[in-house]
Amino acid sequence: MSIIMYDQETTYYEESGVGEPLIFIHGVGLDHAMWKQQVQSLSKYYRVISYDLLGHGGSSHPPSPYSLSQFVEQLANLVDELQLEKFNLVGFSMGGMVAQSYTLLFPDTVKTLTIMNSVANRTSEQRASILARVEDLRQYGPRATIEPAIQRWFNDEFQEQQKQIVADVRKRLEMNNAESYMAAYTLFATADEELWNQLHKIAVPALIITGELDVGSTPKMSNQIHEKIKGSELLIVPETRHMLPVEKPDIINKAIHEFINNHKS
Repeated sequence: MSIIMYDQETTYYEESGVGEPLIFIHGVGLDHAMWKQQVQSLSKYYRVISYDLLGHGGSSHPPSPYSLSQFVEQLANLVDELQLEKFNLVGFSMGGMVAQSYTLLFPDTVKTLTIMNSVANRTSEQRASILARVEDLRQYGPRATIEPAIQRWFNDEFQEQQKQIVADVRKRLEMNNAESYMAAYTLFATADEELWNQLHKIAVPALIITGELDVGSTPKMSNQIHEKIKGSELLIVPETRHMLPVEKPDIINKAIHEFINNHKS
């Protein structure tokens, strides 16, 4: 575990393994620990780096509002500090937005891009739904959003069979700083609009993944991202909701490993 400082901010990160660098970016309200099962598996082959986004976990919590450019700057500083010339990048949910935005600005540094359970081109109804969640956050605080999130994120069978894992995720959500969570969630609710018309510019090898039953990051959205990014690959995991890295780690680890292997220089 390590911390780097840049400007007025700090970034908490962890790394494990040797080989090609592989960076993981978590989703809103979570932290680097969501990638535990990816780190355990993929650090056998790669130098795996996971970090906490601004406003999350052990990284600094700047005042609101947040912007994608802040998160891109954070990642760029981490890359510079670790002296990475080229690396594989994986982003989950809001982390997928950060990964897309970073790749658009620094394409020469990204060897492969995996966009997982990420949103795109929300409909007016989908926009209204996510903005309603933001309003719930504003009125009632983070705890009001936790149980609905658990239901969106995990299928019923997983919730029943893996109660400890679900409890750990619930506990992580309960630990969020209310102001930082609100700022990050507000960005998550709107950032797809600024990315949508730029996605066609992404030219690095890209893998797009989501769950068949993900109601927030739908298969339709992933298919639209796939169509926008020329030459990208698409994986829809059957009978799963949002938290693919946690619920289906074997499938996700295999998909990432094979994708990177297929694009070795």
